[in-house]
Amino acid sequence: MRFSQKYETERLELKEKISAYRKRLSEVDEMQLGKEKFIAAVRKFMQMDKLTAPLLQELIDRIDVYEVTGTGKNRKQMIKIHYKFVGYLELPSLARRHNYREETRKGVAIEYVPNALPA
Repeated sequence: MRFSQKYETERLELKEKISAYRKRLSEVDEMQLGKEKFIAAVRKFMQMDKLTAPLLQELIDRIDVYEVTGTGKNRKQMIKIHYKFVGYLELPSLARRHNYREETRKGVAIEYVPNALPA
């Protein structure tokens, strides 16, 4: 009786583990498929001469825009781009050493500030 009960308990535990492993395997497969789709979209992006709306819709999931801080030349606004299939990407730690600034037009500059906190 004791062995039978122990066997049933062990069998149920193993069934639960198998179910959990299958679920995790399914999640990993979905992540792999998402990664492959993202890479395909990026490859299309690299071959484009012009940035088009359909390409952006294929590549970007959402863009978070935060409140403007500061006034005048010190105005800053943080944005986060969340890509489809992979989410929000941070630059590697080596690239975080410096701020990146680009003058887009007269009086307007865009700057990447590593480790900035939302307003």
